[in-house]
Amino acid sequence: MRRDLHFSPSLYQVGLGVGLVSLSAFFIGLILAFAFRIETQPGKIQFHAPTSLWLSTVLLAVSSWLLEAARYALRRALIAIYRGRVLAAMILGFVFLALQVSAGLNLFEQGVMTVANPQGSAFYIFMGVHGAHILGGLGWLLFLFIRSAALFSGSENDLRKHRLIAGAAASYWHYMGLVWAVLFFFLLQWSR
Repeated sequence: MRRDLHFSPSLYQVGLGVGLVSLSAFFIGLILAFAFRIETQPGKIQFHAPTSLWLSTVLLAVSSWLLEAARYALRRALIAIYRGRVLAAMILGFVFLALQVSAGLNLFEQGVMTVANPQGSAFYIFMGVHGAHILGGLGWLLFLFIRSAALFSGSENDLRKHRLIAGAAASYWHYMGLVWAVLFFFLLQWSR
């Protein structure tokens, strides 16, 4: 028996796809601009990448895992567990941002400035731009958390709609984790 597979993306998925393609182009352009600038800069300035960046990277990965665990609970209509995991993912996202600020302060204490220092500029710009996008993701997670309270007394249609939004939010969050991993790789290469 042959089954026709039909994929019909939701409006959330289409919007997210378009947004992620444009974000990818932006981050690729940013990496290339700094790569060319750093390669042409005479006399590389040496400094150490703050160790808090490693911890923040791990926490962002754990928050992605928690968000997937939350979606698993949501598929089974375990709303209380879902809400707890979304909250935990949000908390780790805020800790990630705090560690990024700490890393920026550490760089400043090392004397890493942006003037005539493209490697230092790359650190501050990458952490700032990525942090702004993480704040957007945290806003989305907060929206999910607040809206999930209505799921306790909601219908199956409410649950289905929430699952779609949660799937799009999780895809964005995972994408931001992947973007950070790529940015962090380049930052480590340029700090040596």
